[in-house]
Amino acid sequence: MPNDTLTGKVIAAIGGGDDHHRAVAVAAAEAGASVALATFNVIPAQEFSVNSVANEIWAVGRDNFAEVIEASDPEQLGAFVQKTWRELGVPDAVVVVSSLPTPSPDSPVEDKRAFAGRHRAPLLAAQAFGGLMRENGAGGSVVFVAPERDPADEKALNAALSAHLGAGGPRITVVGRDAPAPAEAAAAVLAVLAPEAAS
Repeated sequence: MPNDTLTGKVIAAIGGGDDHHRAVAVAAAEAGASVALATFNVIPAQEFSVNSVANEIWAVGRDNFAEVIEASDPEQLGAFVQKTWRELGVPDAVVVVSSLPTPSPDSPVEDKRAFAGRHRAPLLAAQAFGGLMRENGAGGSVVFVAPERDPADEKALNAALSAHLGAGGPRITVVGRDAPAPAEAAAAVLAVLAPEAAS
């Protein structure tokens, strides 16, 4: 994909700083976008990883910032939306990159956080960013990069989003990553964000 397909766009990328989150965020920057980064959880590993991603985006020469938040907390997510708007402009898209957690019988708190990230954060992000996009006349895109692509998930998420925002708002596209490597997942996301370049 040419390096100018997202020039002038603002993309918010929420995730755990894993290889898929990194690949999506860096690919958006390489395509010309400014990128707002946020974590799923307020934990040191994600803070370290998301700041590492921010450094890569800085090296590409794109505006960016990184926030350490609990993405399933509406107040923290709302503050991230407002900071994105203030520092980078009205977002054109939000991408939520879900991690594929390893169940841990010794850590029910971490399992609960992983569940919230997988099921609650994508809808909250779509509602928060979608409302801002709609208020400012931006069409906007919402992409959920999930460990598995389930059409039922996509349908349920869009029904909930439409109930919150009303008709005519952005829609959620679910991109699966149970098989694709990080670069392939990133390419699938860019194909949603810039479909004219992919055709």
